[in-house]
Amino acid sequence: MKALPIHEGAFSVLLVFECNPRDSERLSQALGEFIETRMRLHAGFLSGLVYVSEDATKVVELFQWARAEDWEAYRGSPDGREAVGRLAGRSPKIEFLELTRAIGALPPGSLDSALAEG
Repeated sequence: MKALPIHEGAFSVLLVFECNPRDSERLSQALGEFIETRMRLHAGFLSGLVYVSEDATKVVELFQWARAEDWEAYRGSPDGREAVGRLAGRSPKIEFLELTRAIGALPPGSLDSALAEG
């Protein structure tokens, strides 16, 4: 599995779209393509992830921006306004998040050592 870096101190935006399971794959592909070809070209963009829920009734986007001001500048740009227009009628739930702690996996082999000590 490919992992993106965690950017501590980043401004994170979470969007949750309710959708028909038949539409989730198409929506997730369209969102991913827009992120790759347009959004990531804006100053302050750090990362973007697109998820589909197990039951395919939700598509989730998670973005990290260097600063809230970078997100706001993107939203006011022609690309940001186009994104809003494309999503008109979908009304995603939007959350702005602050990362308080990031915990990574143990290095290979260290789990056996930690279990033996514990």
